Amino acid sequence: MIPEFQGFPTFSAPDGVVRAWYFEPLVAVVSFFAWIHLWGYAERQRGLSNSKSLKEYLANPAQGYSFWTVVLYVVGIYIWKMFVPPVAPNIPDGIPSSLPELAYLIAEVSAGIVWYDFIFFFIHWSMHEIPFLRELHHDHHAVMPGGILEANHVLHHSFADGTFQVLVNIFVQRRTPWGAVKTRLARILHNIVITSMLTESHSASPTPYFWRRWFVGVREHRLHHFNDHCSRSLWILTNSENIASKGKFDRHQQFFGYLDNLRFMLSCGEYQLSTSQRRLSQKTC
Repeated sequence: MIPEFQGFPTFSAPDGVVRAWYFEPLVAVVSFFAWIHLWGYAERQRGLSNSKSLKEYLANPAQGYSFWTVVLYVVGIYIWKMFVPPVAPNIPDGIPSSLPELAYLIAEVSAGIVWYDFIFFFIHWSMHEIPFLRELHHDHHAVMPGGILEANHVLHHSFADGTFQVLVNIFVQRRTPWGAVKTRLARILHNIVITSMLTESHSASPTPYFWRRWFVGVREHRLHHFNDHCSRSLWILTNSENIASKGKFDRHQQFFGYLDNLRFMLSCGEYQLSTSQRRLSQKTC
């Protein structure tokens, strides 16, 4: 099906800025900016940044990646609006006025994050296992000057890599897993939460220690970068990370751990089965 041209999106806001098409992308951009600078400040305070000052930080090559990532993201969303109609004529605001409505809002946000993490796991795993997709993911694992993996590295990726993430996020933002149109407030909160989780997962600073406290995918994502055989020797690791990364199971799930745990169990099962078969064939011979 060929998308039909919907017209050029305007920046007028007859129903208020919060309901304008550009407000949700704006929240995502501002959230990333805020979280990156929050954890970036903590990194610089602890000497865990490639930059010693805010001036050096802003001049860091990673900021160039961040700038162009934002530009391409905004242009991409604008093109998307030109050809893809809204999921529904009237998207509900979703502001709760009772406990059941608050519970539904929490369910919307939580389900969206779980849904995003589930879908992107298979894309991320493929980008490590399939050679031509691996090339698309290489930029994200490239070591920046200075050798320290820090918060702003979250936006250091190829155009294709970033596009996959944005498309998955758009998909889970349009409807809930149970098929209902996702409310505006849930979509806004989703962008705030998911950008903080992605940023914290790359940060070298031990604090703020928020999502890492509960979610193994966030807590061990840095180890995933360090276990990359192409760049492991180039990263500067803390003593605890150096010890923890050795022999650690390489996780591809960004937030949670159940899919990686299942993958690990299946791979161990296959290994045990192949070992048993080899032993049996040796005895037979």
